[in-house]
Amino acid sequence: MTSYLKAILVGFLTATMAFSPQWALMAQEAATVEKGSLGLEYVPDNAVGVGFLRAEPLLTSSVVKNYPVEVAQAFGAKYLGFDPMRITSILLIATLPTPENPTPDVVAVVKTSETLQGETFFANIGELVEEMADQETVNEVFAGLKGKAFFTEAYPLDYLAAHQLDEHTFLLGSLTAVAAVVTNGPHAQLTQPAQMLADAGDDADVVLMLNMAPVRDQINGIIAQQEIPFPFAVYKQIPDSTKSITLSGHFTNKMALTLKIDAVDKEAAQKLEYMAGFTMEMAKAAMLGEAQKLADSKDEIEAAMGQYQTRMAESMLKLLQPKRDGDALVIRFEQSEDKIAATNVAIVGVLVALLLPAVQSARTAARRAASANNLKQIALAMHMFHDTYRTFPPQAITDKEGKKLLSWRVMILPFIEQHALYEQFHLDEPWDSEHNRKLIPRMPAIYNNPNSTTPEGYANYVGSLGKGMFFEQPTAPPEGQPFAPGLSFRNFTDGTSNTLMCVETNEDAAVIWTQPSDLEVDLMNVWKNLGKAQLGGFNAAYCDGSVRFINMDTPAKTLQLLFQRNDGQVIPQ
Repeated sequence: MTSYLKAILVGFLTATMAFSPQWALMAQEAATVEKGSLGLEYVPDNAVGVGFLRAEPLLTSSVVKNYPVEVAQAFGAKYLGFDPMRITSILLIATLPTPENPTPDVVAVVKTSETLQGETFFANIGELVEEMADQETVNEVFAGLKGKAFFTEAYPLDYLAAHQLDEHTFLLGSLTAVAAVVTNGPHAQLTQPAQMLADAGDDADVVLMLNMAPVRDQINGIIAQQEIPFPFAVYKQIPDSTKSITLSGHFTNKMALTLKIDAVDKEAAQKLEYMAGFTMEMAKAAMLGEAQKLADSKDEIEAAMGQYQTRMAESMLKLLQPKRDGDALVIRFEQSEDKIAATNVAIVGVLVALLLPAVQSARTAARRAASANNLKQIALAMHMFHDTYRTFPPQAITDKEGKKLLSWRVMILPFIEQHALYEQFHLDEPWDSEHNRKLIPRMPAIYNNPNSTTPEGYANYVGSLGKGMFFEQPTAPPEGQPFAPGLSFRNFTDGTSNTLMCVETNEDAAVIWTQPSDLEVDLMNVWKNLGKAQLGGFNAAYCDGSVRFINMDTPAKTLQLLFQRNDGQVIPQ
């Protein structure tokens, strides 16, 4: 039951501090909320972002009444000391990041039609949260706190504080940020960010605004460190050209969204207009390109879908074309209630064609990165093994006659936090002995390639094996030693950064992870069993511990040289 109540608390805090505009789509009747009643007088000069939500239309709508309102009211009465269904507005203030706190703090100014009582305000919040702040901690930060300060995993960066400003207003945010807002406010005159929000809000139900001035230098610094290819370098001008970015929405009786980018001056507005036009042309090319792929299909249904997407893409782009309004660029999207459903169908149709390739590409990139991380951990374990034994592991554990028993993948288990599993192996028995076979299903996740569809217990991370490679055929162990020594750093005369250690092999060449089997490199056919583990190539760990992607376009000669540790030849660049 406690976890259920905590979930409600997390939901309340999240909704209060970062209310999603999607919920406002359910509002049916506009509420009259004066700008002066939103709490704008508490917005500081250095606010990075501000926004507000007129909550009353949503919370009094017929749609919300279909939800368990009674539960929310009972929860509020017991733990918060007020009825959350009577919140009328929420003003969000995002403060300027600092070197000590690089993440902007967000403070919510919450207005309610209910009269707040000091003795019950957040009185029982301690039953839900992990920790209540002691009075000494509170006094150090904000001695004038009228409410509670507490710690919850929903916001692990600082204590949260709920502070009552008056009978119908309270602040919710980090203790430090709430203290700063109260100490510096209310302001006799609206600060520039507050005035900009008031001017932008009009009668909108939701407004979010980014104030560029406080973060312009930081954004420019980040951009300066990036290599942005032509022709996208034009976007570097955005921070210096932009004064603010505002998104406002009307969701009562109609759906209307307005994106407004205010420029710092007329010249900057011209630059932004050019960038917007450039962006729209690229979007048009991308959308029509994907639609044309379907239109060119020999399948009649796919071809028809392509024609439909071409028609809808052109109409959507025309609808979203930005317009110049003084020193601002404005994009307005407005739909009457009877056209919203039809528009949504059109949008979904176009987005499916655009997003599916992007989603697939993102998944491929994520799997490649996850596999590269596995190889990185394997390479690190190899180096830790070398630190311990003064050599890398041999390719296999062998018996007194030199017969291979178990793979190096078993030998490095203690160095990948699998010491308990290592202790369960009978190291003097082969990998397929009655005892050792039972451990095959317990293959560590680090040996599982995210792209692999091989059976349980198979790995396609293999070492390069052969004369002059990272692994050479192992010998019998010296008397009194559990295994024969492998190679050491001095054996890599071509340089560890120029020699391959471990690679992703194709799925049909995957091996049971405990089996002493690896990639026996054929220098006359060096691409054998390679190149299909990832789209366009394979990941490889080098002997210096780095992991790089080897493209299928890599010449066979280059790959030959990378496999050999002491051939004395220079790797082509």
